[in-house]
Amino acid sequence: MFRELCGEKTLKNVALMTNMWEHVAPERGATRERQLRDKHFKSAIDKGAQMCRHTNTPESAQAILRTILKNRPIALKIQRELIDERKDIERTGAGKELRMELCRMMVKYRSNIKGLEEDLRGAVENGDEETRDELEEEKRGAEEDAERLRKDLEEMKSKFEEARREMENRVKARIEERLKRMKEEHEEEIRKYEDKVKELERDAHGNASHIRVLKKIIEELRKRIGDEGGWKCIFM
Repeated sequence: MFRELCGEKTLKNVALMTNMWEHVAPERGATRERQLRDKHFKSAIDKGAQMCRHTNTPESAQAILRTILKNRPIALKIQRELIDERKDIERTGAGKELRMELCRMMVKYRSNIKGLEEDLRGAVENGDEETRDELEEEKRGAEEDAERLRKDLEEMKSKFEEARREMENRVKARIEERLKRMKEEHEEEIRKYEDKVKELERDAHGNASHIRVLKKIIEELRKRIGDEGGWKCIFM
């Protein structure tokens, strides 16, 4: 899931922090660290991720922060999928991975419920009321867990969609601000060229070809500002 959220390219910005060093002997901690480095975190480290020790001291925490601050920001995979590729959350790599994991959990719950139902029928047939009551309680618990899982999935999907909309709005606001600045710059250029044209026109010896060139530039700048389709296409 972490890899699907971040993507391969961003792993070089990841700091894998180990802690609780004060609760183990240094030799044992180093052994566990090697196990993590050589097995569990190997693929991430091969892609550039770094392992850091947090020894519960301000100095070690600051060292980790300095390591992270050196990183150059890179968009996460899920950000590119949601914003650039405009995918629904369910179609992103993280969404697919989450759905598969939740499906596995749901299958497990249903299998457990089915087994409890069979045991419950056996207890009823044998007249074992105590076992029947226990199995009914366990079955209710399994059904409640399955329902919670379903609701969690719906809530998670809703939150992801809300986050995507918020991200899109932030990007759109930045683009609109940039376009506003560009428009103001173009308008300022137009005013300067217009003043120059007026100056040349007042001059009896004004260069007519120069005036035509300036008017052509002004026309092009006005077209850039007034071309609504050109501005709007940026938000598609």
